[in-house]
Amino acid sequence: MTGEREATFFRTAFWAAIGATAFLALNANAAAQVVYPSPQFDGGFVPNATSFGAPVVVDSFSNGGPVFSDSFGTTGFPAGPDFSGSPNFSNAIPNGAPFGGQIIGEVPFNGDINSIPLLEQKQPNAPRPLPALNVPRTDADFERRVEALARRFSKPPLSIEGSTPGRLLRYSLIGGADATFLAPNRALAAEDAQNGPNIPQTTPDLEPIYALGALCWNVPCDNRRILRVVDGRPLAKVGFGFQSKRGELLAALAFAKIDRDYEIRINDEKFRVQDLVDAEKLACSKNANLSTVAVGLAHYSQNPDETWTNAFGETWSLAKILEQETRRPVDWGSSEATDKLLALTFLLARLKKGALRDSPELKRAERTLVALKGRVWSFFNDAPLSETLFFDKKIKLSTPHMRLYVNGALLRWLTLTASAEELRSEKARRAVFELCALVDQLFNSVDDLDKLAPLDEESLAVAMQTLLLYRARVKNAAVSPN
Repeated sequence: MTGEREATFFRTAFWAAIGATAFLALNANAAAQVVYPSPQFDGGFVPNATSFGAPVVVDSFSNGGPVFSDSFGTTGFPAGPDFSGSPNFSNAIPNGAPFGGQIIGEVPFNGDINSIPLLEQKQPNAPRPLPALNVPRTDADFERRVEALARRFSKPPLSIEGSTPGRLLRYSLIGGADATFLAPNRALAAEDAQNGPNIPQTTPDLEPIYALGALCWNVPCDNRRILRVVDGRPLAKVGFGFQSKRGELLAALAFAKIDRDYEIRINDEKFRVQDLVDAEKLACSKNANLSTVAVGLAHYSQNPDETWTNAFGETWSLAKILEQETRRPVDWGSSEATDKLLALTFLLARLKKGALRDSPELKRAERTLVALKGRVWSFFNDAPLSETLFFDKKIKLSTPHMRLYVNGALLRWLTLTASAEELRSEKARRAVFELCALVDQLFNSVDDLDKLAPLDEESLAVAMQTLLLYRARVKNAAVSPN
């Protein structure tokens, strides 16, 4: 009897071990195929700049919700006033990938599951009482409040040693090329090495370092370096703590107006921003999410009509990216929607300066964006801010943090594409005033900045970028952008 029990125990243990191994393998496979959420576009904005790309400008806008039709006869755009959808990733995994690694979802995957950091390392903060919402009453009050917020967040009191590269990218939305973090003082380190660390020092322990400069020089941020050399070219890593999706670093450099010849350093190798541009061109592939990549490529393109060959030997161009992004299904109840609208806006603006400026394809794309802009403006008819989840009218926003997350992204795109009339409208003014008050309510203490979850940082950064963009465009509203 004892022998039977032992045999049964070992058989059970054996099959349990087999089952556990299978479970881990399946979960590892699922982790490898994760498609990272698409928060807002991570770019940068230089305060007081006279241009923020080349937005599409329309002299009038609709207050209603027009009936939609897909400009290319596909399913890339919503087709009715109430809709929700989910992205179709059935064909999103190519058989091969450039640079010698397989790309699964949006995560460059080399077969080592442990090389992909997927889990959040910080627990959510306990909710704390919020101050009352204090909405600016006048234009002067709004200007003063935005200026104070910009000073507070463009140079945050955060250490680069305790901040991931992703955090530096997020804050570059606010400060652009001037965004700084705190780094160990190099002169002090050299003095310590020479005289010993116990000698009294007069130099401060920390000094400011430019966020985008640190990323381009691959300075360790929270023991992570964002850049690596793959097949002789610089490429930014995607994953937790790095880029949340491909192209964020390039887009951040584009919005901050960083020159294409700016130096990139990886170990002892020297590159230029243009080498990063070329690497992103090589990595273009069918069915991939190229929304954020498109913004950087549109900015750095020296010829809107240029073509190039990707790592698979396929011919690509900005026009091809525009067509693919138009056709690519997205979840219109997520920030993927505003990512897509940003990509199409910048691609269209760049292509209109080339040989295709009068083509039927570009005209259809522009009509579609105009229709979608009317739809987004309609979200602000009944309240200062939209109360539903992006384009999905069935899901209501239940927290102030979600209101900030959604409305920052929607208003950023509207502000980019707004005409002078739209910028001066009471609807726009009411919305940005409310957004300003929401930022001030949720992030009223710099002492909490180091405790924020990445999604809260995204919300703060995108909302601040929107406020700065609106302020700059209103000041220059008399001059219509190209």
